[in-house]
Amino acid sequence: MFFSTILVPEMYFLSRLVMLNAYDILLVTKFPISSEEEHIELNAKTAQTNSDINLGVDIGGTNTRIGLFETLETANFALIAKFPTHQDYEQQLHQILSTIRGSNIENLAGIGVSVAARIARDGRSVIVAPNLPGYIDKPFAQDLSDRFECPIRLAHDTVCGLLAEKKFGALQNVERCAYLTVSTGTGAAIQLGKGSTALTSSIEIGHQVLDGNSLRCLCGQVGCLETFTGGRQIELRYGRSVAQITDSAFWETFCNKLAIGLVNLAQLTRIDVVAISGAIALNNSFLLPMLQEKVNAILKWGMLELRLAVLGENAPIVGAADLLGIPEDAILH
Repeated sequence: MFFSTILVPEMYFLSRLVMLNAYDILLVTKFPISSEEEHIELNAKTAQTNSDINLGVDIGGTNTRIGLFETLETANFALIAKFPTHQDYEQQLHQILSTIRGSNIENLAGIGVSVAARIARDGRSVIVAPNLPGYIDKPFAQDLSDRFECPIRLAHDTVCGLLAEKKFGALQNVERCAYLTVSTGTGAAIQLGKGSTALTSSIEIGHQVLDGNSLRCLCGQVGCLETFTGGRQIELRYGRSVAQITDSAFWETFCNKLAIGLVNLAQLTRIDVVAISGAIALNNSFLLPMLQEKVNAILKWGMLELRLAVLGENAPIVGAADLLGIPEDAILH
């Protein structure tokens, strides 16, 4: 059997667990986690300790991952499964349910879910999802609660990413901060804090309207920032993925538009630091310094520091689990 434990941020994992009579023999192998790994099976009973188990579910526009957390005090987790996100809600729900049931997890304390979509104010369902329209108005939290009879928390993936980076990564000790993901879509969350008080909110940074932009967004609006920075919309317009675009003029425009969006965010919220993540940002090392330069050139009344997210693609799943330890009234959906 295989027991994968992801150690963040070192990004190594414990690979084989062999049981011999009454003894557990741990064979430790350190090597980078493969991004191509599609499915990792876990017999949770062998991994279980006396404490209850929390699950984090990260539903992205492209892939879904489910992780097991033995504690919420570290960013370490065991990856149960990774599979393509289904556009059909019922198919997605079935795959999540069957994966969790198949893992034989006992003492399930709660499930936190990160979704690439806007969540209803009561935190129980999806209300806006340009990249996952089949999920809108479905009783997501209730459907999970009915099956597992444990606390269920939902949040926008950017809220989860921010919570993870604030607790374990690039945003530690920053009172006024934001988390930006540049991937299939363009989303953000902010946290404004003072002392022991902090309020976290998702925001639709990708759907702010840019002057002079006549492109229609997948959300239905005309002029959204995401028409220039969202991976799915770029692919639809150019007929190829962002990874295949090397034209310097394209990236110049990309950074110009995104810099305007970030400056608008800084002026409206007075944040000091933004942690940037998402496949487009993480896979193009030139992007962050170019973006910082353009932000500096525009912003005259202060400074906005851009940092690469420490937890990378793991931030949403770590933050999803962390939702279970955060009061509901500390988050605005």
